[in-house]
Amino acid sequence: MKQIHPWLRAIFYLGSVLSLLAGIQLFFLSDKTDLYFSWTIQSTLMAATLGAFYFGAMTFGILTSREKAWANVRGPAFGLFAFIVLTLVATLLHLDRFHLGSENLVTRTSAWLWMSVYSVLPVLMLIALVLQARVLGADPRRTSALPAWVRLLLLLHALAGILLGGWLFFAPSSLIPAWPWALTPLTARALAAWLFALGIVGLQAILENDWQRNRIMAAGFCVSASMALLALVRFSSQMNWQSMMGISYLAYLVLMLAIGVMSLLLLRRA
Repeated sequence: MKQIHPWLRAIFYLGSVLSLLAGIQLFFLSDKTDLYFSWTIQSTLMAATLGAFYFGAMTFGILTSREKAWANVRGPAFGLFAFIVLTLVATLLHLDRFHLGSENLVTRTSAWLWMSVYSVLPVLMLIALVLQARVLGADPRRTSALPAWVRLLLLLHALAGILLGGWLFFAPSSLIPAWPWALTPLTARALAAWLFALGIVGLQAILENDWQRNRIMAAGFCVSASMALLALVRFSSQMNWQSMMGISYLAYLVLMLAIGVMSLLLLRRA
């Protein structure tokens, strides 16, 4: 069996800790990003939404770091790599928005920690993936294929995330006016990185086509979607519920949660 390379396992351990810290900063301290986060996010709904996805990433990280088979973690690994690369690009494009020169030590430390993580982690992740490709062994045999309707739902969700994420990232100004809550170019690209990365996870789940290989995907989807929906409930006054984009985003989260819950239930049967 082709096992996970120790470097990759270590990165996921580190990622789960960093994601927990970011999740706490953004989800529970949504109105204090000017003090406790790397840049100021005016919209508390936006901050909480990013925090929700970081808690999902923490779930991916914890579960992946405990796995042995590479086949069971490919989706989260490729998704993580896409996320950190896009986040690095977004950071460099909006460097002036970060608290790198803040007089507050906590605020300045948070900003420089962000810069350090997203400058180093993409390189380490790339090296880890190259080392992983050189690990000998074969994937475990598929024992329980996904039904066609599950693969279809995964495909719809993945394509929605990748297309919407790509639009938000490469042309944020054209979509910001239609978005159901207040966005800036930086927060649009930060959100886009998550949508695109989750789309990669979903596409890889289709390629794996096995319940055992998609356990981590299902758990991560459940946490990400449920926390993001909770963020909408907490800050519902900031959400334009009647806009087409608002309805589409809500449908995206509900579909993600449905995929996660159904996958976990069907996995137990399988």
